[in-house]
Amino acid sequence: MPTPKGEATKARIVEAAADLLITANDINLDEVMRLTRTSKGQVFHYFPDGKEELRRAAAQCHLARLTQAEAPAVPLATWQDWESWIEQILRLHEQQGRDDACEVAALAGRALDTDRITRDLVGRMYEQWAAELREQLTAMQASGLLREGTPVTELASMMLAVLQGGAVIDKATGSHQHLARALRQALVLLRSYAAKQPGGEG
Repeated sequence: MPTPKGEATKARIVEAAADLLITANDINLDEVMRLTRTSKGQVFHYFPDGKEELRRAAAQCHLARLTQAEAPAVPLATWQDWESWIEQILRLHEQQGRDDACEVAALAGRALDTDRITRDLVGRMYEQWAAELREQLTAMQASGLLREGTPVTELASMMLAVLQGGAVIDKATGSHQHLARALRQALVLLRSYAAKQPGGEG
């Protein structure tokens, strides 16, 4: 039975490894031990299969961070909710300098990982995120804010691709504008499917 102290040590090791996945795109066990002030014996106690097992745990940690930071905190039930969510995402990215770690941009590297288990973890996360966005749009359609026949699956995929691609381009160029323009234009497209409300407004 793991002790609270042991769980805290393991969590500290995973957090440090996740940081390295983002900043260095790989895990160096010596660096993990230095950052966490742990020994090789401790690392292998919690991760008997060594570096690859730790990489997978770090990838899961990375995905959990991303979900917490970027997922909507409340249902996207109105246009104001969507605008607020987009502005929240943009504020998070504007707080990061070009050399700072970016959870979203780093995810692209994980999607191309040669380790199948890590790649599958990322793939499942993408599918889950797309499904959540689709559910939000489907609920808006059911409430009458979106027209019947609105391609909610395609729009959910578009929003996800815009968020991921814009974050990577911004990080590469040192700009905050590509993601902002793409997200705001995506919202314009999304709103073009708004149902006509009484009085003639969509």
